Amino acid sequence: MLKVGNSAARRATAPRIPSAAPLLQCISGRGGLQSIAIRLRQQACALSRNYHDSTEYGFMTAPLVEPEDFSATEIRNRQKNANLLHLVNAYRKYGHLSSNLDPLGMQKAELIEELSAGIYGLTEDSKMYNINGIVSQSKDLPESSSLSDIVNALQKTYCRNIAYEFEHISSFAVRQWFSRCVETLDTHDIESRYLHFHELMTKTEEFELFLQKKLPNVKRYGLEGSESIVVLLDQLIYEAASKHGISEVVAGLSHRGRMSILSALFGYPKDEIIRKLRGGSEFPDGSPYSGDMLVDLAKPCTIHYDDLDSSVNIDVLSNACHLDSGMPVGIGKSRIKDLNIAQENPGKKYVIGDHVLALSVHGDSSFAGQGIVAESLGMAGLSHFTNGGTIHIVLNNQVGYTTPASHTRATRYASDVAKFADIPIIHVNGEHPEEIARAASIAVAYRQKFRKDVVIDVWTFRKRGHNEVDEPSFTQPKMYQAINARKSIPATFEEKLISSGRLTKDKANAARKEWLDSLAAAFVGSETCSPTEAKKTPRWATLVGPSGGQNMIERPTGVDLATLYDVGVQSVTPGDSIKVHPRIERFHIKPRMKKLQDGAAIDWATAEALAFGTLIRDGYNVRLCGQDVGRGTFSQRHAMFVCQETERVHIPLNHMKYSDNDADSSVEASSSRQRRRGKLEVVNSNLCEAAAVGFEYGVSLEDPYTLPIWEAQFGDFYNNSQTIVDGYIASGESKWGKQSSLVMLLPHGFDGGGPDHSSSRIERHLLLSNDPVDGRRTSAPNIYVTYPSTPAQFFHLMRRQMKRNFRKPLFVAGPKTLLRLASATSVLSEMGPGTQFRTVLDDPTISEPQAVKRVMIVSGKLYYDLAKLKSEHPLGRHVAIVRVEELSPFPREELYKTIMQYRNASDFVWIQEEPRNAGAYMFAAPRIQTLLPKNTELRYVGRPESAAVCSGVETQQAAEHRQLTAQAFDGLRGLVADLVIDSIGIQNGQRQQLKKKPASAASVISARVPHRWSNSSPMYAASAAAAAQSGEQ
Repeated sequence: MLKVGNSAARRATAPRIPSAAPLLQCISGRGGLQSIAIRLRQQACALSRNYHDSTEYGFMTAPLVEPEDFSATEIRNRQKNANLLHLVNAYRKYGHLSSNLDPLGMQKAELIEELSAGIYGLTEDSKMYNINGIVSQSKDLPESSSLSDIVNALQKTYCRNIAYEFEHISSFAVRQWFSRCVETLDTHDIESRYLHFHELMTKTEEFELFLQKKLPNVKRYGLEGSESIVVLLDQLIYEAASKHGISEVVAGLSHRGRMSILSALFGYPKDEIIRKLRGGSEFPDGSPYSGDMLVDLAKPCTIHYDDLDSSVNIDVLSNACHLDSGMPVGIGKSRIKDLNIAQENPGKKYVIGDHVLALSVHGDSSFAGQGIVAESLGMAGLSHFTNGGTIHIVLNNQVGYTTPASHTRATRYASDVAKFADIPIIHVNGEHPEEIARAASIAVAYRQKFRKDVVIDVWTFRKRGHNEVDEPSFTQPKMYQAINARKSIPATFEEKLISSGRLTKDKANAARKEWLDSLAAAFVGSETCSPTEAKKTPRWATLVGPSGGQNMIERPTGVDLATLYDVGVQSVTPGDSIKVHPRIERFHIKPRMKKLQDGAAIDWATAEALAFGTLIRDGYNVRLCGQDVGRGTFSQRHAMFVCQETERVHIPLNHMKYSDNDADSSVEASSSRQRRRGKLEVVNSNLCEAAAVGFEYGVSLEDPYTLPIWEAQFGDFYNNSQTIVDGYIASGESKWGKQSSLVMLLPHGFDGGGPDHSSSRIERHLLLSNDPVDGRRTSAPNIYVTYPSTPAQFFHLMRRQMKRNFRKPLFVAGPKTLLRLASATSVLSEMGPGTQFRTVLDDPTISEPQAVKRVMIVSGKLYYDLAKLKSEHPLGRHVAIVRVEELSPFPREELYKTIMQYRNASDFVWIQEEPRNAGAYMFAAPRIQTLLPKNTELRYVGRPESAAVCSGVETQQAAEHRQLTAQAFDGLRGLVADLVIDSIGIQNGQRQQLKKKPASAASVISARVPHRWSNSSPMYAASAAAAAQSGEQ
């Protein structure tokens, strides 16, 4: 029994026990006492799900649909004919088991005992029954019907070439709607589109046959055997456009049949497709993009329907080859696209999913086997991830590469994984396009009614094996005997249309010839065609392309001090009706207010709030996603306050008060953004990484003026999203020309957390960087990898993501212990006008550069430990600690300018807390080496190579840390002694001799050496010094 607390708030939201009358109705109408328990449990579930219910930005929910109550007459009839009701419910629950779904006829329909009327005592076929409240009336099933008519209607609805699974869904409203929909749906209007279906399938079949003849050895993963998929996609799009006014579709396609779908349905230029098949690029000649596999082609397309006034835009997703990895990308992209369209039409009533339909095509084995599918399905129903429902299509060819279905899953259907997320499933035999279209109508109607996901499991087959050069009978001999002995699905459908008089053979042949002629022309044209690049959307048109070169502009990111102060104050100002937790008041709100009022240095959380708040003022949206990001893993952020009395969520930055002079005046700000303010969407995500990161990547693809941030609880946890990082974030721009502003905020640092809570794997990100070792850059950086050491630096990084006139992914090795380290603070002036992110930070304690003998080069939090030891060391003034804040692209020029001022330095050391085979050393060392004087080697100080990132024994880790920081200062006395000897020699009369003889390049970096980066032919700095000496001699 649900226990209710004593607070007024809890009493107000507790589920009410039904009174006697509704209780009787519940018993009579919906299954008795069990139904009461179910309904109470659903209400209690709703209470727990709404624990942090909020009206804050981005909180989107599906419309609440109440079930229709049975009338008193219906209730009495259900009681009177309870046995008939049991039979009807059995068909709704088990009818799919007795359906004809396999076009090959290898999996037979089962005889299900629960579908036998006799076991319910129903034995008189001619007996008449009143079906009110039991089964839906239709033109074939009037109110008073015989048992045989009722059974025939149930068989026709639930046990034919289309079947349904919806009884597993917890919502009675959904179950009720679904049963009534499938029992009464009139698909007469679909018949008018049969000729169009024939045209699509004929084009698909002939396209595959043409390519098989012309390019027999090219693996294209064709659609032969699954041609009816184009009918399904077409009907889904047509239903959404014609009945619901949807004009945008985000389509995620699988490898199987992609090119057929693109050419026959989406209108992708056939000559460009054939050019790709023949080894050409999908991009124009001279394009900087490397392209992708031929089965991953993607470009925005448009579909025109003769009977519709407007066209439908199809946003075909680019996706990596990792199966179903693009699924969450499509969800994120479609959600933000839908929200943006709604914002452009602010006066209209809006429900999420009103403007954009997301379609996602999957293979049967990948849908059942890939973990990211379950992650995405579970995530899609959450308020900050929902896109109004995705229609998932399982292209079920009943075999995974060479593995039979019995070895790819332990359940009956490939779609069974969707059941855990309360998703209805429609199974359909792919041999029957008319049933395919029926499935599409039901799926769109459900999606629009409930704004939730739905799955269509299309049973088909694969004519030629996994690809066109495969021999599938090696492993599936019986299956391919059946396939080779049957006609194609398009041919079978054409025969039906001809026999029914809807089509003539002559018309079919004429249409086929016209299509084949166009393919022949496209094949010839593919030799000379130049593909066109996709047109930019209005939001992206204001930014330069990925290869913008000199047009890529970095702007100062500083903000007026008064604005910083105001944002800081408002970031901890709760709403009038919000009672914050006393500890938050004491340790978060009051300290921030005091520091701002006193002009004291601020911490990381405050700098982050200032970055977010000022971006919001400038009209940008910020989407902060991750596990527990509202509070912050380390209880440092508190971007949201939860009222201690009502549990209502309040996000202070979304309730800032503005003056008339607060609009962003930057060049790239559009007038529409100047007129409106941005919002902070705080997304406490479900416990997944791959799908969440993929979703945020999708957001970044769609909207360059939303700053999407995914934060890991600990940097190590991003590991589960490595597929998204590799296939999309790091390489998406190179492969597809797609820019992204996604920020991966990954807490990093060795502080006793053990091997799985310490490292964000900086080394992996750097391995993905296209930064050249020799500095000879031929393309723009693909990713930015940073390890900032001050709050001000982090502030500028966040603002830089939006203030540039281009977009790049950013990996941040974020702070943990630095969040509360007193020395890791920044004053507001470091974020003031004219300031910006600095890729290299020099040692602020150096007053005599000529006294420095050792230059320590470090990145991140280790700086503070070394700086403390330096301040305590008697020879500390002879050490300079230089911080590399941005690792990729590597700041060669900035680092060179910094270290060249230490003319007497002879020892250069890279120091890191990570093992030698981890961290930034392997990436940074060869790049730094090119900047050092000749015959000078960069030394390494840090942990040795290790399989585990660090020890899980805290005392051992602490001892290792003391050892490596102490080792950083070893040998310093000898270096200083050399400096003293040199100084004494100069004082004893050697000054004139040194003037006559140039200094050795082995000990000095000459100030006369031009920077490598300004030369067309880069050269080592030390080599340039030697060349200059030779010239003088």
